[in-house]
Amino acid sequence: MVNNEKIWFTPEEEIERDAQEKALADGAAARAVEKVQRNRRKAYLEEADSLYFEEQAGEVAAGTWAAKRSEIKERFPK
Repeated sequence: MVNNEKIWFTPEEEIERDAQEKALADGAAARAVEKVQRNRRKAYLEEADSLYFEEQAGEVAAGTWAAKRSEIKERFPK
């Protein structure tokens, strides 16, 4: 509002606004998936990858690596 006056969008401005809102909404799911993948990747590197090699060497119990990967997937669901 300007001086308590409402300013309306032109039809063209409304079409552009609607297109921008749709593009933002359409990209929301992709951004959410990307964030989950980024979080999982970081957690795998920091927590799970070393367990794989330790498990292969017999330094930790069998299934430790798989359990950690499952835990990470539960922590960051798609």
